[in-house]
Amino acid sequence: MIGAVVGKELKTYLRSGVFICLAVALVALAAAAAALSAQRIAAFERERSAAEAVDRSVWDSQGERNPHAAAHFARYAFRPVPRLAAFDPGVTDHAGMALWMEAHYQNPAVFRRAEELGDAGRIAALSPAWILQYAAPLFIFLILFAAIAGEREAGTLRQMATTGLRPEAVFTGKLLGAIAGLAIILVPALALSMLLVSNAQAEPVLPDAGFRVAVLAFVYLAFAAAVGAFAVGVSAFFKERRSALIALVGVWAVSFMMVPRIAASIAAAAYPQPDASLLSKELAEAASAARGDEDYQDQIRQAILTEYGVATVGELPINYGGYTLQKSEEYAHPLFEAMYARLDALHDSQEAVLKVASLVSPAMAVQSLSAGLAGVDRIHQQAFTRAAEVHRRETVKILNDDLKLRGGGQQRYAADETLWRQIEDFSYAPPRYAAIASNYAFSAGVFAIYLVGSFVFAGWSVRRAQRRIAL
Repeated sequence: MIGAVVGKELKTYLRSGVFICLAVALVALAAAAAALSAQRIAAFERERSAAEAVDRSVWDSQGERNPHAAAHFARYAFRPVPRLAAFDPGVTDHAGMALWMEAHYQNPAVFRRAEELGDAGRIAALSPAWILQYAAPLFIFLILFAAIAGEREAGTLRQMATTGLRPEAVFTGKLLGAIAGLAIILVPALALSMLLVSNAQAEPVLPDAGFRVAVLAFVYLAFAAAVGAFAVGVSAFFKERRSALIALVGVWAVSFMMVPRIAASIAAAAYPQPDASLLSKELAEAASAARGDEDYQDQIRQAILTEYGVATVGELPINYGGYTLQKSEEYAHPLFEAMYARLDALHDSQEAVLKVASLVSPAMAVQSLSAGLAGVDRIHQQAFTRAAEVHRRETVKILNDDLKLRGGGQQRYAADETLWRQIEDFSYAPPRYAAIASNYAFSAGVFAIYLVGSFVFAGWSVRRAQRRIAL
C-alpha cells in the first residue's frame, strides 16, 4: 500500500506543470549561481597568485638594506580561497584577504571584497548555498502545500481512510513520495553545483575536501527532507490548501528571511564593533610598549651583559640594537594576543545571538554548518590570521638575529639578497574539520532537532487529520 501511495505522489508531481517549472527554475538557478561563483573564485585565485609573485619579486630585489628596515618593508600573507568557496562563499567577501607582516605590528587582515563591490556585491555573491538555504525551502513549500490539504479538500483522504489504509501508511507514502519528488530536483541541482565548483580553478587547500563535500551533500539533502516533512505536516494541519499555502509562505517569510536579518541587526547593536581608530591606537601602544618600560629595558640589558660576561654594552660582540629590537617584539606578543582575544570574544558574543536565533530559523544553523564545511567561516579566517602571525614572528626574528649576530658594532650594517632569499614564502594549510568540529556542535544540535522534529510533527499532523476525517 505504501508503494502505491508513493507511486501516486510521483505521478502527480511529474504531471504537474507547476512542479516541472519550479524544478527547472531551481536547477537552473543553482547552476547559474555555481557558474558565477566558480568564475569569481577563479578570479580571486589568479589575483592572489599574481600578488604573491610580485610580493616575492619586490622582496628579493629590494637591494642592500638594514635587516630591521627590511622587517618594516615587510611582506604580505595572502589568504588562499578553497574551491568550496564557489559553493558557499561564507565570509570570503567580508574577511580580509591579505595581511601585512611588518615588524612590531600584528596587523589585521585587509582588502575586503565587499568594500569594493558595494550594493552590487549582493548580486555578485549569489551562491548555490544561498539558493539551497533560502530559495529552495520556498520552492518546496510551493510544491508540497497541497500534499494533504488538497486530499482533504477534494475528499480523497476520506476515501483512503474508508479503505482501511492506516495513518502510518498514508504518512509514510506521502512523505516518501514528497522526498522522491524533491530528490528529482535537488540531487541534480546539488550535483551540477558541485561539478561546476570542482572546476573553479582554485587550489585544493582543504586537506579533507572529500570528507567535507560528502558531509555538505548530506546536510543539504537532510535539510531538504526536513523542510519537506514540515511542509507535509503543515499541509495536513489545515483543511484547505489555501490555508496551508498561506501558513507555509508566512513561515518562510518570517523564519527564513526576516529572522536572520533581525538577528544580525540585534547582534551588531548589542555587541558593536570597536572603532577602527581605537584599534589602530591600541596596536601602536602595544608595538611601542617595551620602549616605555624602563624596568624591562634594564632587565634585558643586564641579562645580555651577564650572558657575555662583560660590563658595558660597548663591550658586547653583538649588535645590541638587533638584540633589543627582538626583545621588544617578544614583549608585544602577549599584548597583541590579549587585544585580539577581546575581539574574538566580541565576535563570539555576536555569534551567540545568531545561534539563539537559529532555534527559530533552522536555515541559520545550516548556514553555519555549510560555511564551516566549505572552510570559509570566521573559524577558518582566524586560523589564517594566526598562521600569518606565526610566520611574521619567525621572519622578524630571522632578520633581527641577523642584525644582532652579524651587525656587530656597525652603525650602517646592511644585508643583501642572500638574506632575503632565506625568508620563505607564507604557506597556509587550513585545519581539518575534525579538529574544529566542536565549534559547530550547537548548530549541529539545532539541525538535528529540526530534522527529527519535522518528521515527528508531520507524522502527528497526518494522524490527526485522519482521525478528524474518521469522526
